[in-house]
Order: sequence, then structure tokens, then C-alpha cells
Amino acid sequence: MFRRRDFLMTMSALPWLPGLLQGAPLLSKSNRSLIVLWMDGGMSHIDTFDGKPEARPDIRGELVSRESSLEGVFLSEHLPRLAGIMDQCALVRSVTSPEGNHGRGSHYMLTGRRPSPVLEYPSIGSILTPEKLGDGNPIPSYVAIPDAHPYARQGFLPLTRGPFEVGGDPSKGDFRVRNMVASPQAQRALSLLQTVDALDGKPRSDSEAARDRFLSQARFMSLSPEARELFDLNRETPETRKRYGRKLLGQSALLARRLVEGGVRTVLVRFKGWDHHESIARALTYGFPPKLEALDQAVTALHEDLARRGLDERVTVVLASEFGRTPRINPRGGRDHWARASSVLLFGGGLRRGVVVGKTDANGEAPIERPVSPADLFCTVLGALGADLEQVLHTPDGRPVRTVNESAKPIREILQS
Repeated sequence: MFRRRDFLMTMSALPWLPGLLQGAPLLSKSNRSLIVLWMDGGMSHIDTFDGKPEARPDIRGELVSRESSLEGVFLSEHLPRLAGIMDQCALVRSVTSPEGNHGRGSHYMLTGRRPSPVLEYPSIGSILTPEKLGDGNPIPSYVAIPDAHPYARQGFLPLTRGPFEVGGDPSKGDFRVRNMVASPQAQRALSLLQTVDALDGKPRSDSEAARDRFLSQARFMSLSPEARELFDLNRETPETRKRYGRKLLGQSALLARRLVEGGVRTVLVRFKGWDHHESIARALTYGFPPKLEALDQAVTALHEDLARRGLDERVTVVLASEFGRTPRINPRGGRDHWARASSVLLFGGGLRRGVVVGKTDANGEAPIERPVSPADLFCTVLGALGADLEQVLHTPDGRPVRTVNESAKPIREILQS
């Protein structure tokens, strides 16, 4: 006999269920959304946002850096569009961390907490996901494109506060969000569950009512043309799609804009391939498109598009990575892991423009002005979103955990008053 409990356990494992939550956002005092552009692998700060044109050749590398629209701020010459809008952004050049391992570094940056052997902390997207289910709205609160980093998930929070992962490459002509349309078998199973529940005759408990809303949202999303249209890039003009760049990062950034405009609270865009232990100059400037060129085009298009649509005060954008890379070029022509210094670019709602925080030494080895921890950065982003920084979360066993590390301090220089 197939029991209802067994059915629910099966349904909860389906990938289109987690993340289908929307309502009054947890923590928020504003309606701002967040886009995180995650450069997965460890983006070289010297070859992007913290150029050292006067350093020795084995430090500055083969790539040339040019002064941006902000005096004294040098970006790679392969980021000319970004260099032109730096006076409209906030740049932190002094992020420093003790975590030089990919997993540990990512955990610290994405959760604002150093890894713990006993507790996995939730990412910012899960923190911002509402605790309670919304009624009648199938749009996810937290979406990952194309997927979520292992430490960009719900941590100790319930699975329902995890990200909805679209799967696939939005730049492909056959791109479709996986499981957006439920199979006939799943639809029949949901109908059968409703029939069985109707035979119960007893008042619904709080947990049963929450489950019912959860399944209703999942079903509504799989049947809703409006929900499917939100993920449909073909509804954008060819000119807009071209402006972002027709490859993975560009179309992912465009999809992120569509999603926040449509009511999604947090979007994580994961762009892999920044772990350059060899031939870093070629790796960053060769490809279809080259990595730096794709970054330059996608991020500036997103910046301009948000402003054009009047979303620049409603959406906060953060471009970050787990750590920087070694100042000195290694014998293989690459750069290795370097957690002592990295750069983070921010723009949009809640942030001041044309502000640079921190400075590294002549070789880009370590901050010499205003060191910033990943916990401070995490706290700052929540502050830009208008979050309650004193909010307390609870683990499954009831242990209270503050949303931000007790020692973290927001970077006041870049926050709007």
C-alpha cells in the first residue's frame, strides 16, 4: 500500500519543489532584490580590478592594466566598459581572508561565516528567503543560474529555503528550465493526494496546511504560463540579448535581470572556470568569448539595463569570488590561490557610487588600508538590502544563531545613509 507519507517524501525530493517560496521577505525593511555574480574558482584581483602597472613583470603579468574613470584605480585593459563605469560603482580592493581552500573560501564568502565542523551556515539567498510560504504566488524567492555552489544553499535552514536551480545553459537555443512542466504522472499524483486528503474529514494541522500550500505552489508553477514566461529569454529583443553577449555569462545575467524584475528576491549566477594555475593570460583572453571580455560585456549591460528600467535602486549587484590569486606568476605562467587579498565590485540599490574602499601594497599581496573580512562584506550586502542585522535564526535543534557574525561590521563608506 502506498501511504501518503511515502508519497510526500517522494514529492519532496523532486528538484522543482525546493525554493518555490515567495511572500513578505524575511529580514527586509525594503523591497530590494540581490544579484550575486559568482566568479567560481578564484578570480585574480591583479588581472581584473586591482591592476599594478608599475610592478615587476613577474607581478603584473602579461596583461596590461589601464586607469579607470576613478583616479588611481587600474583595471585590466580587457575590461574597458567596466573601467568606464567605475565612477558609478563601489569597489572593495582589500578583502582578506585566512581561507585559501576553494571550499572553505567559498563558504566564508557566501555565508559570511568561517566553516564549522558542526554546523553548515545558510547562504545569503537562503537567509533572504521567507520563512513562511506565500499564498498564491508560485515565483521562487531564490534562483541559481545554472546551478548553486554547494555553499550557496540553505545550510542548517529547511530545504524549502534552498535555491531553485534552473539547470542548463541559458545561451543555448534549446534552453528550458528543467522540471518547469511537471510530468502527467506527477500531476495525477497531486490530484490523487488532494482526493485522499478530502476523505480525511479532520481539520488540517499547521504542518499539513503548510505542506498543502507548498505543493499548491509547485503545481501552480508547473502549470502557470506567467511563471514559464519569466524564465523565457526569447521574450527579450534580439538587440537586448546581443547587448549582454550571447554566451553563458551574458544570457545568465540577462535572465537574472528578468527574474528580479519579475519578483525573485535573490539570484545567484555561477560562472565557473577562474582557477588559473597555468597560462593565466591566455586563459583570460582566449575563448568564445574570452573570459574577461564576457565579464566586461555582461556586467556593464546589466548595469545599464537596470538603470534603463528604473531598477538601479531596487536591485543590488555583487560581483565576487572565493579569493584572489598570487601576486607572483608561477613557473607555469599561472597564479595560485591567494586569500590575503581580493577585490569585490558592487553597484545598485543601497550603495554609494564612485567609492573605493581599501588598498593593497605595490605587489597586491595584502591590504595596507582598510582590510575587510568576508563577514564584513556579507554584513554590508545585507545592510544595502535593508536587512535587520540583529536577526536571529534557529538550527533544527533550536540553537539560536545570529544572521551575521558577531564581530562583523558593515562597510559604512559604501552604504547609502
